[in-house]
Amino acid sequence: MVNEGLKFIIKFFHHELSAMSNQEQPLFWSDQLAFGVKRKFDDRDTYVCASGISPSGFVHIGNFREIITTDFVVKSLKHYDEDTRFIYSWDDYDRFRKVPENVPGEFEKYIGLPLSEVPDPEGCHSSYAEHFEKKLEDELEDMHMDIEFIRQSEMFQDGEYADLIKKAMNSRDTIREILNQYRQEPRPEGWYPLQVYCVECGKDFTEIKAYDGEYTVEYYCEECGEEFEVNFKEHNSVKPPWRIDWPMRWFYENVSFEPGGKDHSAAGSSRDTGKEIVEKVYDAEAPVYQMYDFVRPKG
Repeated sequence: MVNEGLKFIIKFFHHELSAMSNQEQPLFWSDQLAFGVKRKFDDRDTYVCASGISPSGFVHIGNFREIITTDFVVKSLKHYDEDTRFIYSWDDYDRFRKVPENVPGEFEKYIGLPLSEVPDPEGCHSSYAEHFEKKLEDELEDMHMDIEFIRQSEMFQDGEYADLIKKAMNSRDTIREILNQYRQEPRPEGWYPLQVYCVECGKDFTEIKAYDGEYTVEYYCEECGEEFEVNFKEHNSVKPPWRIDWPMRWFYENVSFEPGGKDHSAAGSSRDTGKEIVEKVYDAEAPVYQMYDFVRPKG
């Protein structure tokens, strides 16, 4: 987690940012990125800079690398009197994939549920996700970062993305073609860019069988052994896979800048497919992007 040493580093770089920003030609990396944002999106009144993570465990220094990258670009834009929003998405509607070593083995029964629906193993917060979210939020507040936290579980369950999900579902052939450029095992015809959390058991061991072209899908749940129907405009228990989810949210939030780790940045990665999807499905531009490497402390 963030410690006093990191706070010193942040203070130092903020000082360097301020000093170097006064030069005619921007030399500091975040100033250069800010200029790129302004040049690409010169018609926008507000520049939305985004970061996020799935709260599946403690947020460590490697995760903090993304936060500080975004924070520097936000501060550079503010230095040039630009209006900004720094949004941080808690991807707490992601599935609970596996039981960490420090969590009781009995939590295996929750695999397949959204992280927001898994109980806190220590019983001090409302959910597994919130347990890890609140610790980082409290630390970042101490560091005076102006961040707007967004819980994606609330966004999905409130139906905020219903129309954009419908758009993706009706563009599934286009999306499948984009993804299959980079897949060794192509997505077959009849594949849907959507995963359903079962309305009965809450888990995602499901397979979509039919879609009506509007908001209703029919699916089979392996856990329940039954078929069900859900209207995701009225009862939103669906979520696109990450490669569709990410560009969908770029469009929804009108994101101008977002960094990403090298795992999202290789050829054919989620950044590449996201750029194509946001352009071809949502008729929008991908945000300015900056790759960062993994942090590997020694000693």
